[in-house]
Amino acid sequence: MWDAEYDPLTVRAAAAPCPPSDTEAFDLHALTCSATLFKDTKGEDLLIGRGRTAVRLSIHDGTLLDGPVRLAYRLEGRRQLGRRLLALRQWDAMMRLGRVPRSLAAPAANANRNMLLLRTVNALARSPRTRDVAIALFGKTHVSSDWDHESDYLRMKTRRLIGKARDLVAGGYLALVAGGR
Repeated sequence: MWDAEYDPLTVRAAAAPCPPSDTEAFDLHALTCSATLFKDTKGEDLLIGRGRTAVRLSIHDGTLLDGPVRLAYRLEGRRQLGRRLLALRQWDAMMRLGRVPRSLAAPAANANRNMLLLRTVNALARSPRTRDVAIALFGKTHVSSDWDHESDYLRMKTRRLIGKARDLVAGGYLALVAGGR
């Protein structure tokens, strides 16, 4: 579902079995909130909650499925350190409070632009014509009144969005997930 190497808001850890009495024990089966576990050949990915307050845990060694575990967290690299520390603070809040407070919610920076880019990808799937994409994004009335504007701003904005949307489809989505766009 996500790749911890590209998503710095994922807590990376190894899981080792431990007794339920261990004060550091985490037991997936004892969670009282909704959680989804994805398992593949690379390990396990756990999603707790949803939206900007969701917590993602990536287990690269061991399993969460066999009962209580002690987690050893993996924190490396300086470039995304702030976001990785935020992920750990979110995880800590989830374990202590059973939720992530809004004050620790993932940043919504670029959320509107990212949504516009995704809408552009969808519009391109329906029609490759620039004007059709603009109508899908900004509405027929706006395009009718401003498409031939002397500054050509709407055409240029639409073309930029189309270029960025094509970059996303060609693999640029990895930078988007990592917070690089």
